[in-house]
Amino acid sequence: MMLNLSLIASLALILPTSVLSLASHKNYARQSNLICPSLPTSNGGRKIGIVIDSSGSNDWTDPDGLRIAAGKQLNSALVPTDLVTVIEFSSTATTLYSLGSPAGAAGVFDKIPASGGTSIYSGLKQAIDELTKPNAGTTTGRSGIVVLTDGEDGSITLLVNQLNRAQSLGIRVSFGFLSSVLPAGVQTLLTAILNTGGRYGTISNAAGQQSFINSVLLNGLTGNDNGSGASVLYPDVAIAGRVSSNQSQTYSYTTQPGEKLNFTVLALSGQTLDLTLRDAKASTDIKKASTDPKGRGSLTYDASSTVELGLVISTTNSTSGLYTVGVNSSIGTRSYSNQCNITITPPKNSTNNATATGTIGNRTPTSTLTPFTGAAAVVNAYQGLFTGIFVLLASQIALAWL
Repeated sequence: MMLNLSLIASLALILPTSVLSLASHKNYARQSNLICPSLPTSNGGRKIGIVIDSSGSNDWTDPDGLRIAAGKQLNSALVPTDLVTVIEFSSTATTLYSLGSPAGAAGVFDKIPASGGTSIYSGLKQAIDELTKPNAGTTTGRSGIVVLTDGEDGSITLLVNQLNRAQSLGIRVSFGFLSSVLPAGVQTLLTAILNTGGRYGTISNAAGQQSFINSVLLNGLTGNDNGSGASVLYPDVAIAGRVSSNQSQTYSYTTQPGEKLNFTVLALSGQTLDLTLRDAKASTDIKKASTDPKGRGSLTYDASSTVELGLVISTTNSTSGLYTVGVNSSIGTRSYSNQCNITITPPKNSTNNATATGTIGNRTPTSTLTPFTGAAAVVNAYQGLFTGIFVLLASQIALAWL
């Protein structure tokens, strides 16, 4: 399989040296589909907006800048034929990187400050404007925006208007809120986000932003991505969904031995939701529950071994209703190495595009807190390719001295 030098150069730009040392680490081993579900594939040619909150409250809600690391993670998951724009917003929005190559955007994330107010709709509007500017190519189906924020917009109406605008243009929008508290006007906001085909998550701690990006990648960044269909739950991230009597929803989670879990569901539309926890491999029900009059429901599970669980959410109500679902773990997000392996390979019958394939990595407990670094989204190309690159560089250096 031949790869041209421009692709090799792109790989070199987006791969930090730490990735090369981690790529063969046991934490990145592929396992079963529930532990490491396949990522959607793409032939590139997408237009992606990464919108990051730079308001002053991030000084204490995200002191380690993990939303910035999550933005880097998302950028590194793009393929060379994608285009990306990076927007930061506080009281107003600023374009840090106009629509261009993902490799060129890698250095702008560290310029994001933490000061000012919170105008999410300004950041979203700026991203839509960038994706739809003249000569930017087709937008519908091949465009997506991911927003990472710790606060609420001052105007839910203006924000929803921009989401409706994105939907009309065929742009998928996903929102990650660094807060365990649902924002005001949540039903209207959730409906607008889900109508774009995007994912909504409330994130209870900064480290969970990495898991949210994994969830977005599984869902597919754009409408043209071949969504995996997998809905994986991660600790400290509650994601939103819709359910009716005609369509139940199933979420997967793979336990670690000794792990204690609490699955929680909050019904937002006044429906009674039925919860069933299943052993997915054995196809047997473990326990059941229903939401109470306040819309709350939960199921606990103590794992004595590794088990592939499925949480089924259903209702007898024929009207589609909104809910959020999450899981709390005794191990916790920070004790996991939730890595997202991305392999860049040429698609069949093509030499100009690249296909992003890969898996969401296994959650291996560690004895210390796993740092969130730019290597969180590993572009795990073939080891032979890396060896070849280094041999080629070494030979060129040697020849230069002759």
